[in-house]
Amino acid sequence: MKLLDIWNSRESWMALADMKKPPKVAYRLMRYHAKINAELVALEAGREAAVYEAAGVEGPAIVSLNPGSVEYEIFIKGFNKFLDEESDLSPVGISMDALVDALDGDAANRLTERQLALLEPFFTEKAPVLELVKA
Repeated sequence: MKLLDIWNSRESWMALADMKKPPKVAYRLMRYHAKINAELVALEAGREAAVYEAAGVEGPAIVSLNPGSVEYEIFIKGFNKFLDEESDLSPVGISMDALVDALDGDAANRLTERQLALLEPFFTEKAPVLELVKA
């Protein structure tokens, strides 16, 4: 998966973290979410580095880039190039179907199609590595 997938999924992961899940699912996702958060810390550092580079300053510093400015365009190009890189993060090892089945256990759990689409790269497509929901 690309770093862009991780960057774009931030809010979806927060929504998922707030939902009630069976303990086995919650534990697996809690541990995986820690890996996501570590990647997000590195992504934020990369974003800041792209800002400093575009502004021509050495960080840490308070920098403001105005949309439409040459510096802003340099930042956008640099950060997009950074986000296009592959992440070393592997999928969590739970199928998307198993996740949805686990979330269906509580009527209050609601994810939008957009949130599900943003989370999908983090889950396996087929049979889960660990069976999480028993019929």
